[in-house]
Amino acid sequence: MNELSNQERNLLRYYAETERIIHGRERGAVHLHLLRMCYIEERPVNLQDSVVVVTEAGRMALSFRS
Repeated sequence: MNELSNQERNLLRYYAETERIIHGRERGAVHLHLLRMCYIEERPVNLQDSVVVVTEAGRMALSFRS
C-alpha cells in the first residue's frame, strides 16, 4: 500500500468526516490522486455536482500511519 502524504491524508480525513458535495467539474491534484488510487468515489447528484465518499480502501489507508 502506498504511503499517503500529509496533504492526501488530511483531505481523505476531511472527506471521511461526512459525505461532501463538490460543485462543478474542477478537481485538485490531491483529489484526483485519491480518486485514481480508489480511496474515494464520486457519485453524481445532478449534472454538475458530485458527492464524494471514502471507500473501504480509503478507510484502510487512513488506519495506517505514513
